[in-house]
Amino acid sequence: MPSKYIFYPCFALVLLTMVVWFTMLVRRAIHMKRYKITPNDMPTRELADAKFGAAQAPNNNLMNLFEIPVLFYFATVVIYVLQLVDVYYLWLSWAFVALRYLHSFIHLSYNNVLHRGLPYLASTTLLWFIWLRIGFQTIAS
Repeated sequence: MPSKYIFYPCFALVLLTMVVWFTMLVRRAIHMKRYKITPNDMPTRELADAKFGAAQAPNNNLMNLFEIPVLFYFATVVIYVLQLVDVYYLWLSWAFVALRYLHSFIHLSYNNVLHRGLPYLASTTLLWFIWLRIGFQTIAS
């Protein structure tokens, strides 16, 4: 199996990040125009949350995509460099990305915290499994 396959889930996660970023820009622009909000009206996150309300969800989701997923990106590079790519890492990686897509979909649509918490918890748990496997394989070799 070509090692480069481990990067395909990364590309999918980058695509999700791009879509969420664009969604954030569009929703914010519409909200700012509708409510006559200027950038100076929201110098802190707390004020932005207050001014944007539900329109702030894409921004919050975008921040989520730069928290835990950073460890995923790094794990992917480690797996590639250490030549550990196998079907298990590919399955875990695609499952992680699919769950992050589900999390973002819920966050950007009806935004039920309990519903989006489940794919968040599941994806993060998968990521810990990825890192534990990397650790065990590195120590064992």
